[in-house]
Amino acid sequence: MIFKVQNGTRTSTRFEEYRELVKSRAGLSAGTGGGTCEENVRCVADGNEMMRFYCLGPAGDARGGGAWVFTGVKGSTAICTFSGSGGAHESAGRGKGRRAMLVCRVVAGRVSKGIGFGSLLGEEERVGLDSVSGDGGELLVFDSRAVLTCFLIIYQL
Repeated sequence: MIFKVQNGTRTSTRFEEYRELVKSRAGLSAGTGGGTCEENVRCVADGNEMMRFYCLGPAGDARGGGAWVFTGVKGSTAICTFSGSGGAHESAGRGKGRRAMLVCRVVAGRVSKGIGFGSLLGEEERVGLDSVSGDGGELLVFDSRAVLTCFLIIYQL
């Protein structure tokens, strides 16, 4: 089953405000040589926005306590999204039953590449970054305002 998510005004506004913040920061750093030309162009234009996947895993597993919950990663507020549904599905763990996949708009902003997630979870290590890319199409965004859910797909294994 596929459902279109109708986000509330407050949620949509928070997302749009965050995207504008990322765009303005990119515009300010464009003249100072911060980041590559291609990254700055994307950030200034749309905040480096992309469509990503997030799987909530089997309903009733220990992580969700019987319900699907949209949570961060490793006790932080960061959210790990994936470039494809297969990677998102694999990240949710094993088990049979119903699963929920979210298709989201994500403002990636300034992305660090080639650095492990564990080293960038502290505030001081990620100054000037909005997200970090990992192996297998993973993207860890540091601010929950950067993710706006568009579609919910419920499927059964």
